[in-house]
Amino acid sequence: MALRFAPLMVWVVACSTAGSTDPQSPHGFRVFEAQAGPFEAPAAVDRDPDPTVVDISLEAVPANITLAPGLTVPMWTYNGIVPGPRIEANVGDTVRIRFRNFLPDGTTIHWHGVRVPADMDGVARLNGPVASGDTTTYTFVVPDAGTFWYHPHVRADEQVERGLYGALIVHGPDDPPAHSSQTLVLDDLLLDQAGELPTFEDVSPIEAMVGRQGDVLLVNGRAHPLLELSATGRHHLRLINVATSRYFRLSLPGYRVTQIGTDGGLLPTPRLVETLMLVPGERADVVIEALSATPSDTPLRLLPYERGHGTGGGSSATVMTIRSTAEVVNQLDDMPERLRDIEPLPEPALRRRLVLGESGGAGHGGHGDHGAPSREEAPEGAAEGEPPTFSINGKSFPEGEPFMSTLETVEEWAVVNDTEMDHPFHVHGFRFQLVDATGAPERAYRDTVNVPAKTTVRLRMRLEDHPGRWMFHCHILEHAERGMMGEFEVSGLSPLRPSPAP
Repeated sequence: MALRFAPLMVWVVACSTAGSTDPQSPHGFRVFEAQAGPFEAPAAVDRDPDPTVVDISLEAVPANITLAPGLTVPMWTYNGIVPGPRIEANVGDTVRIRFRNFLPDGTTIHWHGVRVPADMDGVARLNGPVASGDTTTYTFVVPDAGTFWYHPHVRADEQVERGLYGALIVHGPDDPPAHSSQTLVLDDLLLDQAGELPTFEDVSPIEAMVGRQGDVLLVNGRAHPLLELSATGRHHLRLINVATSRYFRLSLPGYRVTQIGTDGGLLPTPRLVETLMLVPGERADVVIEALSATPSDTPLRLLPYERGHGTGGGSSATVMTIRSTAEVVNQLDDMPERLRDIEPLPEPALRRRLVLGESGGAGHGGHGDHGAPSREEAPEGAAEGEPPTFSINGKSFPEGEPFMSTLETVEEWAVVNDTEMDHPFHVHGFRFQLVDATGAPERAYRDTVNVPAKTTVRLRMRLEDHPGRWMFHCHILEHAERGMMGEFEVSGLSPLRPSPAP
């Protein structure tokens, strides 16, 4: 059964839940007072004077990170901060990243959503990890405008959870006018009683099954930051879900919200929307405008979502606060009615079927209030200490042979979720359009999509520009690291060409 398109976002008014400043709140999340101060991660320093070249130095290094007053956590970082520096470029620029690894373990950098050459994709199995103390240089052209991010592809469930992630923003010529632009990197962190990350060894079967959902919600590496915006302004928010397993279902009452972009950049037309769901790895660009010119504080709320195995428990929580101010801003032109032309991809030359599977470790009931089972809980039907395994077409990575594909062909993949929980599906190197029940492609590009339990999602993509071997996997990183991952080999040669301007 093909999945019918759900609305990209559904916004609902959520009542504010009274919270305590006690570090452990009744609904399972730690609660912090709103933190004023700088909101975004600092922009990376471009060391090349050529306006078409972005030359950045990144170092992976351990550091103590202050998430909130009185809460400092040992983490792994890029350049000593979480998130890492915000990398900004324009469509067609050459991006050069000079990377050095000061971590005790090998690592890589994967450029999530960016169409890069295969040898720049940062996948350890294909490119080799950067050993502790070693250096490497990533060089690629950014062909598409949009909101992207970077993170490791070595034991990603651990290394991303430790703090290794950052935003990569590629600007195009036709971004809609706004009074401000902010990047929101969304994450959650699970801390023990000592305020540190629990061990990544001896993970319980249920945590391996549903992923490590945290009790500290973070935006740009801070617990409950405060963002000040003009009450009469139009504001562009770029949202990135970097969590290893947390689905961010968000509510922002009191604001008019217009979606202008998905994973692959601008939509053809703006869409008034109501709720925002971002699965792990997914991004969305929205424009927000306050419905009242009266200054006020509005919480961005996380709403419960059941993605399987009892993960939907608990009540809502505050992710951050937007403070509207009386600042007077200049009048902008109306939002354009047309943002971009996107042609639907043609009928595929090849169709594939990918069946997502899981076994062992599946449990139900008795879950913590923040939407994850307790770490001590044994899942039903699993032997004592038995971890779950995940697969695609019956094979747990690295078993199985890669699909063989040809450059410039159009393929359609039916991703069949045969499990009891949702899985966010991500494809490296290429972008795709969703196909509805009638066979019509959606006029939007993506690289990550949710595949709900017991449903099928069809995606269509043109294998353009970059030959080589590529990954596809569930972006619940605990699932990818435990087998829900595969490869496809694209043969042939074609020069890189930037996407047409919107």
